Amino acid sequence: MSPNQWVEQFRRLHHRARQGQLSESEQRNYQAAREYFARALTAAQGLSVPATRSARRMFRVAQGLQVDLTFAAGAVRAVTLDVSVGGFSVMMHKPPPESEEPGFSLRLPGNQEPVVGRAKQVSTQRKLGTHRVSFSILGLSEKEEQRLESTLFDLALERIK
Repeated sequence: MSPNQWVEQFRRLHHRARQGQLSESEQRNYQAAREYFARALTAAQGLSVPATRSARRMFRVAQGLQVDLTFAAGAVRAVTLDVSVGGFSVMMHKPPPESEEPGFSLRLPGNQEPVVGRAKQVSTQRKLGTHRVSFSILGLSEKEEQRLESTLFDLALERIK
């Protein structure tokens, strides 16, 4: 099977999964295909995934999504540069204190409810008068992780024609 055929087959399987139309055996195949697709995406992004970790938590999608961050000093609205199940990056004029764990509300495409949680700053890079600040997402429920992950697969598949 060619890579294009595999992606089309995965796209159909993903759509059916989003509709709740998979049998138990199809669900197992779908989960394996998600991991395979995520490993291909992380490899294309130049990331290495340890054998003990899931690539589904690591692959990133370069996508501008509105995120509201709540710090002790006040709220900040930003747009993501990239998003993964494990975290996101934004541009900020001034980086927040490293020790602070802000609340966040990440708006998802369509009429989906936002993903709400807490984040921790993991890196800051100065970029021409602004800062690229990367956050890891802390303690999302499994249901919310799955919801975010499915949305990221939607976004990744939209880019592959």
